[in-house]
Amino acid sequence: MEQKNSRQIKFKRLKNQVKAVVTNPYNVIVLVAIVLLTYLIVLPLVDMLSTTFQLAQRDLRATGGTMADVGKFTLYYWQRLLASDLSWNLLFKPLLNSLTIGVGVSVCAIALGSILAWLMVRSDLPFKPFFSLAVIIPYMIPSWVKSQAWLSMFKTPRVGGAPGFIAALMMNAGVSTERIEAILSPIAYGRLAIIIVLTLHYYAYTYLLVSAALNSINSELEEMGEIQGASKAQILRHITLPLILPSVLSATVMTISKSIGTYGVPANLGNRIGYYTLATKMRTFIDQGPQAVGYPMSIVLVLLAALIIFSNQRIVGVRKSYATVSGKGGRATLMQLGKAKKPLMLFQIGRAHV
Repeated sequence: MEQKNSRQIKFKRLKNQVKAVVTNPYNVIVLVAIVLLTYLIVLPLVDMLSTTFQLAQRDLRATGGTMADVGKFTLYYWQRLLASDLSWNLLFKPLLNSLTIGVGVSVCAIALGSILAWLMVRSDLPFKPFFSLAVIIPYMIPSWVKSQAWLSMFKTPRVGGAPGFIAALMMNAGVSTERIEAILSPIAYGRLAIIIVLTLHYYAYTYLLVSAALNSINSELEEMGEIQGASKAQILRHITLPLILPSVLSATVMTISKSIGTYGVPANLGNRIGYYTLATKMRTFIDQGPQAVGYPMSIVLVLLAALIIFSNQRIVGVRKSYATVSGKGGRATLMQLGKAKKPLMLFQIGRAHV
């Protein structure tokens, strides 16, 4: 009898604990998120990973296998990707191209976004409400649309099939097709074009994060530096930059990861001249086969993104003393742009129309 009562008490206790978990909105949200994460991300990754270790029928001739070997465990696809004569063209060259684009875009986007954020927050640039919205609008346009616009301006008749706007003007001026190709091809296609187009798309990450960090800095810190006799450059280096560093690092991680994984712009501006990134090469194999070679590339992309995020967490964790400081300090003194005000206004207007 006592044992039965003890079981009933334990059952009621367990029932109450489950009820407390289920009725808590936070726990429900976490549970739903875990289920969605498992269904949408974990299971597809596991399925792709398992496919890379199963021999497909179309590759029997290459491996010397028989029909009985279809679906059996194999390292053929990973060996072909990592340790074969084709590894450079299949994986390492596209990976190098992806990393080059990611670093190039992040450097340019961080510089452009930070300058725009500083102009919006710390200068006397007029019409700030308009420009603060205008600099975000380009991000609302898909990046592949920007690449199409880029081609419409710079594409050449030999590679693009039809002359772009600038090539047409040059042809009307009597410039030879060979000369047009020599001048415009390096600009219209390849690494430089991809970096420029993606920079004009992803700089918004830096602008939003850095402008928010600049707005939240207690101006008394900078005023104290001025009282102590520090120059503008010293205040920027020793006070402002350390405080916005976490925002810059976060923007860098977002920009690099997005640039490495993007497909549309590299496909439009790189595929036609044989310039492949890891994303475009992976899509080629998944669409045209063998898929079991494309899937390992997707795994490499996931691992690369995870490594970038992990590195950011380690760097930010080491520099925890650099945190954005907020407070009720006086309003920061705006830098007078003087004669540079009108050129910068024109630059902002041009940037808004990109």
